[in-house]
Amino acid sequence: MIYSSSVSSLKTEQGNNKILDSLLRIHSGVVDFKTAEDLTWKIGLTLVKQGKHAIALEIFNDLRSYLESSNDQSLENQKRLSAALNIIGAIYEETGLWNEALALYMNSLTISNRIDYEEGKAKIYNNLGKLYFNRNQLPKAEELFKKAIRINKKFHIKTELFNNYNNLAGIYQASKQSSKALEYALIALNQLDIDRNFYDLSIIYNNIGRLYQDMGNYHVALSYYQQSSCLQKEKSYSDALIHSYLAMSSLFQSMKLNDSASFYLVAAQKLAEELGNPFLKIMVLRDAALFQSKMGDNDRAVQLYSAYLKLNDSLEAVNSLDRIEQIQSVYKVINEEKNNQILQQQIDMQKLAIQRQKIVLVAALILFLILALLLFNNQRLRRRKKENSELIARQTEELHQKEKEMLLQTEHALQVELDYSNRQLTSYALNLARNNEFISRTVQDLKQILLEMNTKDKSMVERIRNTISGLHQFSSGNDWEEFRHYFEKVHQSFEKNLLADFPDLSLNDRKMCALLKLGLSTKDIASITFRELRSVESARNRLRKKLGIPADVNIHNFFSHF
Repeated sequence: MIYSSSVSSLKTEQGNNKILDSLLRIHSGVVDFKTAEDLTWKIGLTLVKQGKHAIALEIFNDLRSYLESSNDQSLENQKRLSAALNIIGAIYEETGLWNEALALYMNSLTISNRIDYEEGKAKIYNNLGKLYFNRNQLPKAEELFKKAIRINKKFHIKTELFNNYNNLAGIYQASKQSSKALEYALIALNQLDIDRNFYDLSIIYNNIGRLYQDMGNYHVALSYYQQSSCLQKEKSYSDALIHSYLAMSSLFQSMKLNDSASFYLVAAQKLAEELGNPFLKIMVLRDAALFQSKMGDNDRAVQLYSAYLKLNDSLEAVNSLDRIEQIQSVYKVINEEKNNQILQQQIDMQKLAIQRQKIVLVAALILFLILALLLFNNQRLRRRKKENSELIARQTEELHQKEKEMLLQTEHALQVELDYSNRQLTSYALNLARNNEFISRTVQDLKQILLEMNTKDKSMVERIRNTISGLHQFSSGNDWEEFRHYFEKVHQSFEKNLLADFPDLSLNDRKMCALLKLGLSTKDIASITFRELRSVESARNRLRKKLGIPADVNIHNFFSHF
């Protein structure tokens, strides 16, 4: 996890090296010394961000000397002096001179307390907390970060709140409080402007992914790693992208997806080779050796580990020399500080002002171009979002229309099927009536034949009587049950719903209701039930009265609700 120092609200992105080189190549000056001082301040901050501490220290010590020797003791100058001391302390801390850094932080805090400069105090608290964190004094560091948060919340300084919350997340991660660390990492994320702070955004995504991985929530961790790596690839943050690839390889190893883990290790190794950064190569070689060892490829693991040891030993030797030279450069600047104060007073202020005026103009032009590019990109993104929204709206409307058409088709098909079933049921009822009528006539004819026959022919009489009995049995009540069976298949809950509202209906009433539900005429019902038209009409009127159906309501429509 990357932790944050409060040196300034200035944020650097890709291109700062080119901008700085262009500014430093300008040899002309300006008349406006205040503007030149502001630009010098920004150049020093850029050098700090790039890790060029010795050069940055010279610039800020010059500014410190000027501010301390100036007759202008205004509130603004005192704020600048406090800020300069704070930045110099941060430079000392980065080079390992922690005691010197602490002394400068306390000096800066004294000035901020004297002039009641709360925003300055918040930055100092953050840097003091980071100093104590590096010394593993976590409770003291936590206390200082929280003091900084209280002030920055008061003034709504989101860039500083990001640093504070990110550092708090580091404390809780170091103390194995993963849930709490995640809470503060997410709070830090909310402080960022996602349309501008791309580098910080990619780093915090990676940090959050690591926390989810520590908590065993691998799928969420992978989502954050992917967001981080996509942003890093898009913005060409190659160093940070290698860290994301290694994190994803570690995650896939935990998930037992060794092919994916190997893929990201190879991608990290290829990118490290392209960058030629030995420190990144060492990290990749170490992780690759451990991975091959887990896979059981001991020969390859030994080969990678040997390359790791060789490169690490050579890098440690170089780093030791670089470290000594860097510390010597810092101490040289410190020892020459008093001489620089005297020489600073003898500088031709007019010449310096003229020289820096052109720097301001060039810087303004560059900033204008950057702003124009950002505005253009912003307009393009808005237009693209609008087009996507319109496309989604059209597709949604088309989908709704198709769904509506499908529902109408389904409804129509069901209605057609219901009408067909009703026609079949009506046809069955009419056939049933005709069968009953035919059986009745046949029985009457057989009875007449029986009366007219010679009673002495007993065998024939017996055969006719048996036939009459069989016909009676065929039509003796099973007809209604069979009709009812088919009727309930089509109108499953009709009788149940009807009896729920009218429990006193008789069997004949229910039969009449079923026939009326089918829309049969009085004539059809008379034929089916073997009754006179007048009798059926009377039964309909009695049923209408029993059910409380008004005279102006169609009885067929009334039954359609059941």
